[in-house]
Amino acid sequence: MAINVLKAQNQKRAPRPIRTNSRVLTWLGQWFHIEKWIGGREFPVRYLDGTLYLLLLGLIVVFFRINAERQMRQLRKATEEVNNYRAAYTILKANYMKMGKQSELAPKVAKMGLLESRQTPQRIQVKSTK
Repeated sequence: MAINVLKAQNQKRAPRPIRTNSRVLTWLGQWFHIEKWIGGREFPVRYLDGTLYLLLLGLIVVFFRINAERQMRQLRKATEEVNNYRAAYTILKANYMKMGKQSELAPKVAKMGLLESRQTPQRIQVKSTK
């Protein structure tokens, strides 16, 4: 009797080629000829991808720090401006409240011919018709 064997077991797969070059190094080698810069020696490829990744992270951190400092300067400037407006508002409000007092209005109204009444106020009584 025959033995049942899967076809996949009979056929051996060809091993995948091991990638020795970094994609980044290939691109850099095509454009910038790094080997000439380092004197024709072999470049340590396995650390290049990680190094460039860390460099990118460092640049992002620097960008965010600069952006945060700029926003802090803008916030400080806006806070100072708000405090100046608050002080101006308080001064104007105090002046308007002072101008509305009877002792301040009486001399101004006297110039127009209106005088302050010297009589005491009288109470008005309404009689109910029930």
